Parts: sequence; structure tokens; C-alpha cells
Amino acid sequence: MQSETTNNDFQSQGTAGQGSSASVNDDLETQVAKLRTDLAGVADALKNLASERADGAKRQAYALRDDVRDRGERYVQQAQDAVSEIEDQVSERVRAEPIKAVAIAAAIGYLYARIFH
Repeated sequence: MQSETTNNDFQSQGTAGQGSSASVNDDLETQVAKLRTDLAGVADALKNLASERADGAKRQAYALRDDVRDRGERYVQQAQDAVSEIEDQVSERVRAEPIKAVAIAAAIGYLYARIFH
């Protein structure tokens, strides 16, 4: 009789073992599904972070471009003002001393012709 009990015990343990194995598989599948969800969330978070950083870099680049353009426009304006001032000074000197201005222009023309021809 004892042998029958032992056989029954082993059979019931084997069945219980199969049931716990299925339970372990279900737990593993649930954990894997949760990990996949978590990884998808991490991927989305990294994507959003990268997008925000790219947008920040783009805004900085546009701000730098605008700053460089503004500085360039100011430098051009300053150069135009300086040239205009020099032009006014030369015009005044030519009006004040026309003969001297013609003589200087002739000398410059002569030197230019000698150097480049």
C-alpha cells in the first residue's frame, strides 16, 4: 500500500510542478512585457530629450546668426559713415585749394601710369 501512496504523491507533485512551471512562465512573460513597456518609455524619454536639446541648439544658432548679422550691419554702417566723412573732408579741401588738388591728382595719375604700364 505504501507504494501506491508514494506513486500518487509523485504524480500529484508532478502535476503541481507543472502548474507552478506554467505560473513561472506567466510571471516571466508578464515581466518581459513590463520590461518592453519600460524600455519603450525610456526610448521615448531619450527621444524627447534629444529633440529638446536639438531645438535648444537650433535656437542658439539662430540667435548667434542674428547677432552676427546685426554686428555686421553696424560695422557696414560705421564704414559708410567714415567714408562719407572722408569724402566730405576731401571735397572741402578741393574747394579750398583747387590748384593743389589738381596737382596732387596729376602726380598720382603719373605715378600710377609709371608703376602699372
